[in-house]
Amino acid sequence: MNSNRQRTILLTGATGFIGAAVVKRLLQAGDLPVVLIRPSSDLTRLQKLKGYETIAYNTLTSQDLGHRVRSYAPQAFVHLAWRGTNSKEHNQPYQITDNLPQTIASVKLANLAGCRQWIGVGSQTEYGCPNRQVSEEDPPHPISAYGRAKLASCWAALGLSEAYQICGTWVRLFGVYGADDEPYRLFPYVVRELASDRVPKVTECRQLWDYLYIDDVASAIVSLIDAEAGGIFNVGSGEAVALKTAIEYIRELTNPKICPEYGAIAYGSRQVMHLQADVAKLKRVAQWYPKIGLEDGLQRTVEHFRSRLPQ
Repeated sequence: MNSNRQRTILLTGATGFIGAAVVKRLLQAGDLPVVLIRPSSDLTRLQKLKGYETIAYNTLTSQDLGHRVRSYAPQAFVHLAWRGTNSKEHNQPYQITDNLPQTIASVKLANLAGCRQWIGVGSQTEYGCPNRQVSEEDPPHPISAYGRAKLASCWAALGLSEAYQICGTWVRLFGVYGADDEPYRLFPYVVRELASDRVPKVTECRQLWDYLYIDDVASAIVSLIDAEAGGIFNVGSGEAVALKTAIEYIRELTNPKICPEYGAIAYGSRQVMHLQADVAKLKRVAQWYPKIGLEDGLQRTVEHFRSRLPQ
């Protein structure tokens, strides 16, 4: 291990879209990310990064794993691993049966490792369908197994962290997007269809959504480590923009000749029409502010996915 590093940070789920961005941000800050890797982990997103270390594991409850992570004397544990992030999986039983025990196990491992802070990653789905701007003080009313599993994990993990006298932190992410996102997500889909001279099929896109570029998401999480701030924090831009505005900008950048088929996909019975985070607490406590505006972020996203299409 490099003694010149500022801090050592343990991470699960670091091979995912958000996790890899957090690893990148930690490396930029001079920290040592130690990534817990399972046999099935896809390391593609981490291949271009240098300076992190890995620990292979099969289960977070392994006694041997506890000894190994403790040898790094980590300051914080960031738990990003979660089964079933695709919206098509949001009502599967494993949202609760797999993810809740995994989250609790990560807090136990953080305690064994001697971490001062544990950070878990939640979701705006914990609020349900408020259809307005929401703060951390607003009551959660999740309507999916995914949202309920996130909320249950939030309370269980923060309660266990307090019992262990660890600083427990829970971040509720809003509309995360950007380069390296999952290909099935909306923005990559629209870029791919337009760039291939096909018509994207979308809803009427009247939703007002809070979008935050992936680099700003990662910086928010790291800022909470910097501040050693405990509690629940919304992570978003704090602004709501019509989805159609975002889609039209992607169209302008990608293929202005083709118009998406608005209304081709019907809204669901529980469609959230207004999703907006109140991020005053995050700004006040962690001194964090977003740096990448929507147009800049969409341009980076379009360039990323266009560069990966067959020529």
